[in-house]
Amino acid sequence: MKKILVLLLVFALVVPLAVACGNGGSDVNEGDGVNEDIDEGGDNPWAGTKITVILPDHEMDNIGLHRDKTLQFTEETGIEVELINKGWEAAADDILGDLVTGGGSYDVIEFDNAWIAKFIANEWVIPLDEFITPDIKSGLLPGLYNKFSVGGKCYGIAWNNDTRFYMYNDQMLEDAGLSEPPKTWDEVLAAAKVLQSSGVSDIAYLDTYKQEQMGCNELLFVIYSFGGELIDGSGNPVANTNAGVREAYDFLAQAYKERVFSPDALISDYEEVADAFFAGTFPLFLQAWPGVYADSNDGSRSKIVGQVSVADFSVSKTGAEQTVLTLPEAMAIPTTSQNKEAAWEYIKYMSSIEFDKERALAIGSLPIWSDLYNDPQLLALYPYWEQFGKQAQSAKGYPDILWVDDFADVVAKVSQKILAGNTTVAAGLDEMQQLLQDAKDNYVDE
Repeated sequence: MKKILVLLLVFALVVPLAVACGNGGSDVNEGDGVNEDIDEGGDNPWAGTKITVILPDHEMDNIGLHRDKTLQFTEETGIEVELINKGWEAAADDILGDLVTGGGSYDVIEFDNAWIAKFIANEWVIPLDEFITPDIKSGLLPGLYNKFSVGGKCYGIAWNNDTRFYMYNDQMLEDAGLSEPPKTWDEVLAAAKVLQSSGVSDIAYLDTYKQEQMGCNELLFVIYSFGGELIDGSGNPVANTNAGVREAYDFLAQAYKERVFSPDALISDYEEVADAFFAGTFPLFLQAWPGVYADSNDGSRSKIVGQVSVADFSVSKTGAEQTVLTLPEAMAIPTTSQNKEAAWEYIKYMSSIEFDKERALAIGSLPIWSDLYNDPQLLALYPYWEQFGKQAQSAKGYPDILWVDDFADVVAKVSQKILAGNTTVAAGLDEMQQLLQDAKDNYVDE
């Protein structure tokens, strides 16, 4: 559920058909099995095959890597691809609208982690087990593979390992006289006062608590970090009875009032938060996506080159409630696709370990393959992935509920009222509980 706001520019890329049997492609794809089905004697079984792929823009791909790789896929396989990239919300609207009305427009679709229960219940996507080989199953990060698996069947292959990590501007903390980043929310409150009194920064952090799904993402992190849950193990709302939820909102209301974080959090999106961090406006990026570190050291867009560090822990109530948010995205094949085999060829190609490494080297995206975290070339370039690995051990995502869209909408909307002081924490959580219960009770399976 997304997530990082990228360019809202909508583009459709129709990749021209180019049969390149036996050309070997580039070194990136050597040995990934892409060309195994091509008859090097002359006839290409995929010649004339066309598929339509719709995926959100990758938040770190500002060089057109995925577009270029799709062109290369066509050159190597002969499968013509209409690649539709949009901002996440726009892509989600198109995908959901198509599926609800019977589908058939797409062969490969975005499969967000928050959609799992709904898509499988409605039989909108097919199991991929007939295509998945043992090396894929054992090679992908278990958390990513298992997240998109239900009942022993896998329905999606991750293309975006969107796990968040605690980063901080150590130069700003040092300038304020702080020797280390805060580990608990009480320490965040204290750090805000020191930052303000020293004149280093008016705020400790900026986040997005916007009245959109991205706002719900960040609110869930705070709730989890207090040991809270909005949904219990049976799928029932517990917003006004869970102690951790109450503590989380007590903190958020206090932090808003005392300007621990900027009031702009209620209207800021992810891109605006990142830009403010790169400008040196605040020191704590509580849930940064992997590319933030690389971008912070890009002098063309950052004023804080060399100042950012990665913690090996996350901020929580006491330090014991470690959690980071994970919001992975996968590629899936809709049941209505008429080109399922060709669609799988595209998924296999775009999620191969060779391309995963190339993408990590080119744009700093977090790998989806386990072995790449031990790759000397990657570790030499990204030594901070050691800290990423420690934080990722406590990664947690959205609850798997059918009515997840309504869930996110309710949480984001009511939270704004609580944070802005338009209602008390107790009254707001009572309202949230009632609205969540109504959403659950009134959910109609489409």
